[in-house]
Amino acid sequence: MQSGEACPCYRSRDSKHERTIAGTIAHKASEKQEDDNRLSDDDALAVAECLDFYDSRLNELRSQSKVIEGSESYLPIDDLVFPDCEATTAGYADRWLYLPALRYAEIIDWKFGMWPVEAASNNLQGMAYAMGIFRKFPDVESVRVFFKQPHLDYITDHTFTRADLSVIYLRIQTIVARARIARAKAEAGDWSDARPAYPLCNFCANLGKCEKVLEFACNVGHKFHPLGIPADVNPSLIHDAQNTKLAMELASTLKVWCDAFKRQVNDRVIRGDAVVPEGYGLQTMQKREMVDLSLYKAAALKYISKRAFEECLDTTFSAVEKKIAAKAPRGAKETTVEEFQAAAAAAGATKLGEPFSFLKVRSEKPKTSEPVNQ
Repeated sequence: MQSGEACPCYRSRDSKHERTIAGTIAHKASEKQEDDNRLSDDDALAVAECLDFYDSRLNELRSQSKVIEGSESYLPIDDLVFPDCEATTAGYADRWLYLPALRYAEIIDWKFGMWPVEAASNNLQGMAYAMGIFRKFPDVESVRVFFKQPHLDYITDHTFTRADLSVIYLRIQTIVARARIARAKAEAGDWSDARPAYPLCNFCANLGKCEKVLEFACNVGHKFHPLGIPADVNPSLIHDAQNTKLAMELASTLKVWCDAFKRQVNDRVIRGDAVVPEGYGLQTMQKREMVDLSLYKAAALKYISKRAFEECLDTTFSAVEKKIAAKAPRGAKETTVEEFQAAAAAAGATKLGEPFSFLKVRSEKPKTSEPVNQ
């Protein structure tokens, strides 16, 4: 919803990112209130922290009045029916608490990512959840929405009242209506409603199709490689079925330009000729290299079975170490992997490459974060 307000053409894409997968497993573990051995110790601790927070809110509210609990409930905000859904929008909050006698409710939603969510006071997901609770319980007069991010030690909350409903509903209706119109136009080849922005476009499924982004790419491509990318290059020319060669050349040119530009910025910062960009940090790494696969296998077989090792058909560090972590007992997963890494290095199976430094975006909780009064 937040992304759709920024750009009505935005569509989230399926992510195979490690953090996305871990977040999905963590949500399931919190829902079942059972440990999942696939979670790292840090993620398992994050789940426990979320459940502890829920218990603290539950106990606090029980001291005031009778509480009705709910979880993963379908919360539509209205009865409108569209071809793709039966409400303007709807969602599934992780937990909610309802106090009939006080005409009050709380919603608690946890996030296991490393990027801070929008503050609850302006968080459209939270607003939609609140509207869903107001609709579910017509006597409720106020709803307090919590978003908890254990990995960032961050909690944001806001209390919505029924007086807020008209403004919130109009805002959500406008976003959804604009998105439906913009997406229909985009499917017909009209991307005029697109509003490219960083880092929004990085997570959009339309990134390779959006003509607004492609216009920018065409300009960069021509300026960087004028002999290969003609001056009259445009999205229509790139999308032409007969110009796949030009399209691939543009993509290759942009990749070369982006990589070269990032290297230049990195080098300037490392030399001290430029400041570290706001929101970034300078990080130094050393990548491991495989020296002797047989020695690496021998070290791994002290932690996992031969069959488990052979299931890693493409023997990579992450594939093997995920299996080692999964087999290790809770509370010792990270230390067991570190122990194996040290053993493999000591046996001569692996070695560290040359260290290198690069700029990396930092994920920080907002400075406006305040402790929750419990």
